[in-house]
Amino acid sequence: MERVATDVRADLAGRVADLGLSAAHEDGAAYLVSDAAYAFDKAEIDVLHDAGAELERMCLELVDRVVNDDLLDRFDLSPLAARLVADSWDSQARNLIGRFDLAWQPGKPPKLLEYNAETPVGLVEAACFQADWRAAAVPDALQFNEIEGRLAQAWRDFGLAEPSVHFAGSPGDAEASLTLDFLAATARAGGLEAVRLDLDAIGWDGGKFLDADDRPIRTLFKLYPWAWLVEDEFGPNIESSGLAMIEPAWKMLLADKRMLALLWEMHPGHPNLLPASLQARDIAGPAVAKPALGRDGAGVKLFAKGLSAPATAGDAADPLPQDGPLVYQAMAELARTGPVSALASVWMVASQPAGLSMREADGDFIGSDARFVPHFVR
Repeated sequence: MERVATDVRADLAGRVADLGLSAAHEDGAAYLVSDAAYAFDKAEIDVLHDAGAELERMCLELVDRVVNDDLLDRFDLSPLAARLVADSWDSQARNLIGRFDLAWQPGKPPKLLEYNAETPVGLVEAACFQADWRAAAVPDALQFNEIEGRLAQAWRDFGLAEPSVHFAGSPGDAEASLTLDFLAATARAGGLEAVRLDLDAIGWDGGKFLDADDRPIRTLFKLYPWAWLVEDEFGPNIESSGLAMIEPAWKMLLADKRMLALLWEMHPGHPNLLPASLQARDIAGPAVAKPALGRDGAGVKLFAKGLSAPATAGDAADPLPQDGPLVYQAMAELARTGPVSALASVWMVASQPAGLSMREADGDFIGSDARFVPHFVR
């Protein structure tokens, strides 16, 4: 893997706007990088692909063990949440998408930092922007990016009783709206009807959920954490409604960073895992503390000299009370090009590796202000 400078096509900026993306963060700092890329060889892509497949296998094993060995109390679930998790797993409810964030240096095994199993950000960038960038900048090169086609196929394979899916998220969340629009387009490509609405536009008639036109909602893709959903006013109605939910409720376990500690307990020493625990004393040396339900780096603290020393970097925001207990994980070295650190993310579609995206930042921490950098295979 190498970070290389590339030429920029003048028409790429217009395509970014067409996708609804912004080339910069709100503070004006660069976000979408188009004059550089990460170049991989095929063997390196195979390593990342296989790591994604292995981690997904272990994650599904974890869910099965939690449900069947009665370990749901490890996640402090409410009775409603526990029932929804168990019922969705027992009914083999299908899942759609997730993103493994990996610390990886060429020549070493990729290490799981966390699994964005419910509400992964950066999907349109990974599926569309970097595909357009490749076509413009390195048209003869390959790219590990099958995300859009795999999503369309996944929708075909869901085997829904009714060929209609509603897509909902929080009103006013621009990134969620962009992601939902893209996913709705992939559902249409898969032969389904896709209806977009805000979560607060969903009604309840006493027996079923309704959209803004009073049509019954049979299948709902929600870009909203299950941990929040079960606490909402209409959360208790889900169980009796017959509503099919994507992501399924069993993804609640994998979206909770407490799964990192359980994965390590189940597979101590696995080459794709880092030591992790709910107890700080279990992690020796440099470590990271993460809120169990934190999102997009919020509340993460880095302890470069060990947990007995003050935090040295990370997201400055304190975790919110609903972000849950802290999970402690051994710190892993990221790939570096001079002062720039890079994080590799493997996108999963229907539990299969489907693409790669790269984010980078100056320093040791990849947070919400990171830059998105395309990649290609040479």
